[in-house]
Amino acid sequence: MKNSITWVKASKDYHEKTSELLVPFATALKNQLAIDTDVPASGIPAPLTIPIYTTNIGDLNTDVVARQTTRAATLTSDELSKGSTLLHNTDILVNYIDSVCNQKFPGDVAHITTVFARFGLSPAGHGGTGHKHIFRILATAGGSATLEAPVAGVGASYHWRWSTDQVTWHPVKSTHKSTVIINNLPHDVRVYFQYDFSPPVGKGIYPTVSANADDFHWSSSISDVIKASTTTGNTPNPL
Repeated sequence: MKNSITWVKASKDYHEKTSELLVPFATALKNQLAIDTDVPASGIPAPLTIPIYTTNIGDLNTDVVARQTTRAATLTSDELSKGSTLLHNTDILVNYIDSVCNQKFPGDVAHITTVFARFGLSPAGHGGTGHKHIFRILATAGGSATLEAPVAGVGASYHWRWSTDQVTWHPVKSTHKSTVIINNLPHDVRVYFQYDFSPPVGKGIYPTVSANADDFHWSSSISDVIKASTTTGNTPNPL
């Protein structure tokens, strides 16, 4: 079992688009979500929904049309606000898309890239390696493991769990950092780890969680044998 998994992240180059170009991009992304067989719209993180996103697109488009009609050269504060809202919610959807793709097709860069293309997205980075992000075990020792997940953005929450048989899983506290040390693990046995993340929410928006604990989209497993400590303390040593 590998103790790391390649993670392919979608580029957020749509942040460079003008309002006139962001509207059709978001519309195409929304339309693909409604029909995509690999990335179901039913899994979009609450409270965002397709109808809410459709409203975001329509609100910005109204301002774009008004500015084009008046031939105004600058964006209004209202258009800037609506554009910011649409970008924020687009980030949530893109994070959801790359999360689902990586969990369904772990390490399969070609397949994930193909799915991304259906949404008008491409892998971040260049040269076939720069876009790769890794879920990995950084160190193990003394009944502890240091795990590092791909960064999901400022304000994201990371969820972790471990198992010795991949049947019974033990969740641990969620964190706001993508690197965590999990201690008090069983000694001298192989331990498996998985993670999930919740994307950041906007300012002033209360987080929303599902009533069902099994609604997590857990990653594929990574594992290592957790050695008992031969020194005082529980500080992990490099692999």
